[in-house]
Amino acid sequence: MRRFANGLLRLIFSALICLSAYLLLVSPITLDIQSVPNMARAVVKNNVSQANDPTLKETLKLAKDFGVENKILDQLPQKYHYEMSYLNLYNLSVSYSENDELTAKNINLPQKNRVQQAFSYIVLNRINQDLKDNSKKVKQAISIFHYFCLAAIFVFILAVLLVLFGKYWASIALLIAAVGSFAALELLTNQLLQGLQAELYKGISLTTSSNILLGLAISVVIAIIWPLCVKMSKKS
Repeated sequence: MRRFANGLLRLIFSALICLSAYLLLVSPITLDIQSVPNMARAVVKNNVSQANDPTLKETLKLAKDFGVENKILDQLPQKYHYEMSYLNLYNLSVSYSENDELTAKNINLPQKNRVQQAFSYIVLNRINQDLKDNSKKVKQAISIFHYFCLAAIFVFILAVLLVLFGKYWASIALLIAAVGSFAALELLTNQLLQGLQAELYKGISLTTSSNILLGLAISVVIAIIWPLCVKMSKKS
């Protein structure tokens, strides 16, 4: 009976570790733009100023004077969200590695009308140009990211195996995997945010999914409780 209880406890803890790993690796940090028209104004203004073309500047001024600008920008969606989980970022990095560029489909840019298509083209052109200018660093970062994903999965699996064998130090492996995964995703997405704010629009923000925090909390609680359970089972 005691062996059955210990085995059941190990299975429960193993299942909770798998749940935590799933939440941490699949749940997203969401990139938010609350006003796409305002972003479009900023992007167009920036492109026009960089072009240093008097005719283009005059055309933009006329569009504002006649109220055409607002009618055009009203055809854009009001908000934009892009979810960045380990799974999404891995798929995105694989697509970029294969094609050496990102597409509107890769990052869910709107394509329903000509205005949206033109806006998506401008945004993609800026992003892809920046990626091209830093292609060596980008490829190195992608390679490191892929290795990290594999390492995180391996350490989560190791934690599960250690729990099944009743080892104290399963807690150490679990903390490394969980805290490392959480910290790395936060660091990566914040670096992406800073780059996008510098290149495109300051009004871009990030929202961390509550599921990520839940996954981290589950791992931390297990890491604290597990050694006590092992100690109690050995005493009994």
